[in-house]
Amino acid sequence: MSSFDMFNLKFDVFNLKKVTRLGVLLAATGLMAACSDSDSSGSSVGTGGNSTTGGMINSGASAASGNEGNCEANTAGVNWDALMTENCPNLSDYNLFQNSTDPTANPNAGGVIFDLTTPLFTDYASKYRFVFVPEGETIKYNENEVLSFPIGTVIAKTFTMPVDTSARDGDEVVIETRLLIHRESGWVARPYYWNPGSGNTDAALSISSKTVSVSTTHEGTTRTFDYIVPSQASCLSCHAVQSAGLPKITLPIGPKARFLNRDFDYTSGSALIQTENETANQLTYWAEHGILSGLPNLTSVPVTPSYRDENEAGLTNMSKAEVQDAAEAYLDINCAHCHRAGLSISEIQLGDGSYVDESYRGAAGSTGLQMEYNRNFEDDQTKFGVCKTPVAGGHNSYPQDVVPTRADLSYLRFRVDTTDSRHKMPELGRVTIHDEGVSLISAWINQMDPANCTP
Repeated sequence: MSSFDMFNLKFDVFNLKKVTRLGVLLAATGLMAACSDSDSSGSSVGTGGNSTTGGMINSGASAASGNEGNCEANTAGVNWDALMTENCPNLSDYNLFQNSTDPTANPNAGGVIFDLTTPLFTDYASKYRFVFVPEGETIKYNENEVLSFPIGTVIAKTFTMPVDTSARDGDEVVIETRLLIHRESGWVARPYYWNPGSGNTDAALSISSKTVSVSTTHEGTTRTFDYIVPSQASCLSCHAVQSAGLPKITLPIGPKARFLNRDFDYTSGSALIQTENETANQLTYWAEHGILSGLPNLTSVPVTPSYRDENEAGLTNMSKAEVQDAAEAYLDINCAHCHRAGLSISEIQLGDGSYVDESYRGAAGSTGLQMEYNRNFEDDQTKFGVCKTPVAGGHNSYPQDVVPTRADLSYLRFRVDTTDSRHKMPELGRVTIHDEGVSLISAWINQMDPANCTP
């Protein structure tokens, strides 16, 4: 396994908390989800999955009234009105969680925890993801794109730094909670910072970015570094798609069917509705419990492979096809939100009922690198960088983005293996190098069939 200098959080700055982990969530080292088929009536779904007790996730959750919100309102559940109209100063004002000091478990009615198959890398942080859907609303299934979430949806993601990445169910420091809120005007991003000065009893709206000194032990090595809490504007730079002459559109990135198509342990206190067995497919669970419509049989739902830090040791035992698949999934979740164009983007239905125009692309979609998982690699390998001269940036030592069999000469491998702001990819969201990710991308390039790439 690559020597993995990792970070150690300043314990005098943050409050440590022991969290009882949400089953599969962090046992898998943090991030991804699952799938199935049915309408919101609770009829049989997909292949059936595990049997569940009755109940809808958003039954009794209420919804926005259409009136002006009040951040100080004393609501029994989620403060939907404030979410729809107000940028509240404190995370607790929205009342998303039963315990306002713990955003890692126990959502109020309408909320459910989820995870992804392969996660976006964020400096070895652990992540707790929840989606909140108002009563009477459902999410629409899309085969390739992010699911179409109804107006009123809130996606909450809390970032924590474990004391040791080998024990993610142990002590950790809560750093930030990011919200994506689907308002009438579209999606808005609101990052909240858990200020150690307040004893970490609440998180404050972080309009500008913040730098936090943290540390963690990874693979036996401790590294201290400056973690960056993004500004609202920084959030939009990754979550926006654009088209010439048309307004930018903000969208979620991770909750696509292919990343959600996995089992999750719903027996912990983090799920309001329990299953009779320990695990259920996430998409099936959502459909059976009333918040997802249009889900086909699971056999027809795409799925990305799971690549976690612990999978690095097995790279040498993976087949060529398995490495290819894992690399495409990794590039998709880490890079394709910017490096994408057209393809299936018109699947996404917006809050007003219209669909995203097929001309929309990510911020770097015009560079020629387009690395969506549902794009066929063999159809045009240059879109994945093979023998492609870099359009932006570039480096004299790396003439092409990907030089087959030569990861050491490939600019793409260099970009994921540097913290130089002029070259690193992704440009935002990390200040450290994901050693296991570098190993995967290197293995992918080195196993390719030789090609005569000329500058």
